[in-house]
Parts: sequence; C-alpha cells; structure tokens
Amino acid sequence: MQHFSGQTAPPMRAAFYVALLLTLAFKFWLAVALPMTGDEAYFIYWGVYPGYGFYDHPPMVGWILALLLKLSRAEWVLRLPVIVLPALVAFAMLQYLRPADESKAYLAALSFLLLPVNVWNVLITTDTPLVLFSFLSALCFAAALRSESKLLYAASGALLGLAFLSKYFAVLLGLAYLAFVLIQPAGRRSWRGLALAFALVLPFAGLNAWWNYNHCWANLMFNVYNRHGDAGWSLRTPALYLLSLAYMLSPVALYQFWRGRVALKQRLADSRARLFMLAWMAPLAVFALFALAKQIGLHWLLSFVPFFFMAAALVLSAAQLK
Repeated sequence: MQHFSGQTAPPMRAAFYVALLLTLAFKFWLAVALPMTGDEAYFIYWGVYPGYGFYDHPPMVGWILALLLKLSRAEWVLRLPVIVLPALVAFAMLQYLRPADESKAYLAALSFLLLPVNVWNVLITTDTPLVLFSFLSALCFAAALRSESKLLYAASGALLGLAFLSKYFAVLLGLAYLAFVLIQPAGRRSWRGLALAFALVLPFAGLNAWWNYNHCWANLMFNVYNRHGDAGWSLRTPALYLLSLAYMLSPVALYQFWRGRVALKQRLADSRARLFMLAWMAPLAVFALFALAKQIGLHWLLSFVPFFFMAAALVLSAAQLK
C-alpha cells in the first residue's frame, strides 16, 4: 500500500483530536438537555427488570442499562454508551489503520466521527451494543486472517454472539464472513476459522432460542410478521433507501468507489480490504432488496457504516478520500 509523507499527518491528527473533544462535549450537553424518548424509556424498563429476552429484541441493551442504573438515573449516565461509542470506534479504527497509512487512517477516522448521525445521536437503543460488538468482531476476524489464530477467531465469534444478543442484524455480518470465505482463492479458504467463530456464536444464539421457545417465539413473531404489515412494492421506499445511503455514508467516497471500480480488483488483493468491503456491501445489498417493499430505517445501517470507512481507507488513495 502506498505511504504518504508525514507532512499530511500532523494537521489531520490535530483535526481528529479537536473534533473528538468537540463532538464529545456537544454530545454530553445534548444528552443532558434532551428529554428521554419513549423508546429509551422502554429500554430503561428492561434495565429496571432485566431478563433473558423481551418482546421485540434480544436483551443486551437492558443488561447494560441495568448496570448503569446502579450508578445513576441521570440521562447522561444512561446515555453514556452511545455518547462515547463513535469516539471509541473512530479511535479503534485509527489504531488499526495507522500501520498501513497514517494519513488515510486519520482521514477515515475523522470522516466517521463527523458523520451527522454520530454527532447528534445520543439515544440509547439496541443499536448501541450492536455497533460496538459487530465492529470488534470484525476487527478480530480481520486480525485472525493474518495469523490463523484460533483465539482471535473464537473472540470474533463470541463478540458476534454478543452482537446477536443486541439485535438480529448481527446475522448479516455473519453472512458477510461466510461470503468472504467463499470468495477466497481455493486452498486459502478459512473454513476452520469460520467454523470456530460460528461455534462460539451458538451459546448466545441458544440462549435466545431457549427464551423464545418459552415465550411463544415472541421475537420471531415481531421481527418476521408483526412489523411488516405495511410492506408492499413501492417506488418510494427504494428512493428513500438511496437517500439514506447518501446521508449515512460519504457521497464522495461512494463516487470514488464507483469511479475506480475497474481497479478495485487489484486493490482487493488484500484480504482485509475484501473482508471490510463485504462487511458493508453484503448487508446493504440485503437491505436494498428489502427496500423494494419496505422502508429501511436509518438505524438499520448503523452497525455496518464503520466497515465502509475501513474499506475506503484500505482501497482508496488519500487523494480520493479527500
């Protein structure tokens, strides 16, 4: 991968840390000023009475709120995970990408940090732990590819299991892992690593299946049947989905991906680049199919957005990222 001179890194480094401090300060203020929403109150109820499952989603956010409620009932305390989440992800992104190219690492991390949704969102929801555990799972999977480390594959699977107990969209990341292994060159397919990762998901999925079995499959009924009563073929929903992509991702980077699509094959020789490309493209392609008949919420995309910026830093040049 091409390296750039250190002349670009210092000002970009300063911009990143200034943005980090300013966004955190703004989010702490907003978390105090903004009243709790109805959805947040519902999830806080999960924290007051924690359990192994609830009507519409797995229980992870309730478990987190149960711990935070032991500290305080102040809004900013209960919202603390979502306040710091973009900063944590951006910093982890930066540390992962810096060895390859410091300039692009800062550009990608800064771009992610300044996404509008990462600046204004202070609402604690099921998406908060989903984003964290999905991102950490993918980092472990990418690291495991280099050394074929059983420990890292196992960690990736356990983190994916925690993501599954946050929200079922974690399944789409698992499908991206499967797609990645399938397109690897023959003889280099990491079937054992993938099997180990998926095996570590099973205890978490089993817990959720056990709860659903004893509660009339409530999560299945809600997510597969009850919430899709308004579904139907429409021209409006695909258009809204395209607008959502433009809002949640960088239009400039999307254009550069499209513009350089012919050269992508060579740049995707790096297994990490292929993994992170699939980690955002595969789930968003599934959502594109759903969008033909159903409106896709902005929050549906949240856990896959970090992988877009990881892939952009690994595939695009610094000039293209700018």
